Amino acid sequence: MSEGARQVVEQFNEIVKPEGGSVTLLSNEGGVLRVRYVPGVNEECAECVMEPEALGAMMKDMVVTLDPSITSVEVDAAS
Repeated sequence: MSEGARQVVEQFNEIVKPEGGSVTLLSNEGGVLRVRYVPGVNEECAECVMEPEALGAMMKDMVVTLDPSITSVEVDAAS
């Protein structure tokens, strides 16, 4: 597992943690970073909880600068 992938997953986990969410690294193979995302809950601002598609896009933008071998991010969303 690349250090860049680990760093990005840890950073996004810290972002979603205050609302009770989590991001877990599943694999990094063949240029694809796979993560499990459990969204948190924010009763005062439901739209503040990051959608899985947005999380994946933001993670990809960040991870390609740290690990150019990663070409895509797949998000397995759990409820």
